[in-house]
Amino acid sequence: MKKLNSTEIAKLAGVSRSTVSRVVNGYSNVPDETRAHVMKVINENEYYPLISGQLMAGKKTGTLGFFWVASGKIANDIQASAFFVHITESAAELGYLVLTCIVKNLSDSENIDWVKRVFMQERIDAGIFVGVSNNEPLVEELISKGKIVGIFDHFHPERNEPNRISVNFETDTGKKAIDYLYSLGHRKIAIIDGNMNRFISMKRHESFLAGMLAHNLEIRAEWMCYADVTESGGYRAAKAMLSRCDELPTAICANNDATAFGAYTALGEAGISIPGQVSVIGIDGHGKCELVSPALTTFAFNHREIFYSLVKRTIAAVEQKPDNPTTEFLPSTLVERASCLRVIDNGNT
Repeated sequence: MKKLNSTEIAKLAGVSRSTVSRVVNGYSNVPDETRAHVMKVINENEYYPLISGQLMAGKKTGTLGFFWVASGKIANDIQASAFFVHITESAAELGYLVLTCIVKNLSDSENIDWVKRVFMQERIDAGIFVGVSNNEPLVEELISKGKIVGIFDHFHPERNEPNRISVNFETDTGKKAIDYLYSLGHRKIAIIDGNMNRFISMKRHESFLAGMLAHNLEIRAEWMCYADVTESGGYRAAKAMLSRCDELPTAICANNDATAFGAYTALGEAGISIPGQVSVIGIDGHGKCELVSPALTTFAFNHREIFYSLVKRTIAAVEQKPDNPTTEFLPSTLVERASCLRVIDNGNT
């Protein structure tokens, strides 16, 4: 069936093309009887106005851009797949489509131009970013140009632009993890930190140290190591730590669950049992926590709630609704499993 245009719809309805445009775009200055007649013709002929015309009339696209910045394969990561589902479902519940863009990095000029083009061509009403550093020049440029940007794991307390929307994990989970290990009797605790360009990794680093200092625990250089936020990074960090320490810690506190999984592999290769010789705790609530052996104890976050909050407040900014906070921090819940043991008698479990 031939696709009709607005001029042909107007002829069929016996009205002007401008009347069809006013009906389609929801203007109030159309008599109810005329509106009903035009809508009947539109529905009978399955007419859908072009998005370009809608934009010229000042309409929104009803679409969010989702920019995932990561070099790995998303389909191989349970957590990444869950993030995609949470964002897409949240947008759908609120009546929005999602245009997904996977970007390997934002250091390449072609990638930067591509992301900017999506915004500047007004294909989307706002963009949601996952995986960017806390000081990402492209994000700052988009915000300065008035584009609405929602960001996971991002916070600048001195900036409160209404088009800068963020959602974050609570910032004191690192201390909570140290407190938990201390309550089990652990006094020799190693720490695997994350990517210090990411907001939550920086805050967890500070929080880990605050927990160690609060309990007067020794912070030993050979037990402090840095990873990124991936399993391979956790593996490399734990392996390097094991190669340089003369004494094993009784516990490893990982920046997130993925790095904890990497530590599992490094410990296993070294013949070190979990939790018999070394307890391991993560932070996140990764779907793989129950699948590894032993199942990983972690401070878990409700990722569905996190991304619904981000999507909802980003859409609120698009629709210019008041009283929506631009930044939100969401809490964790301790999920005890089998990877941590109580220490008795000077380090023996």
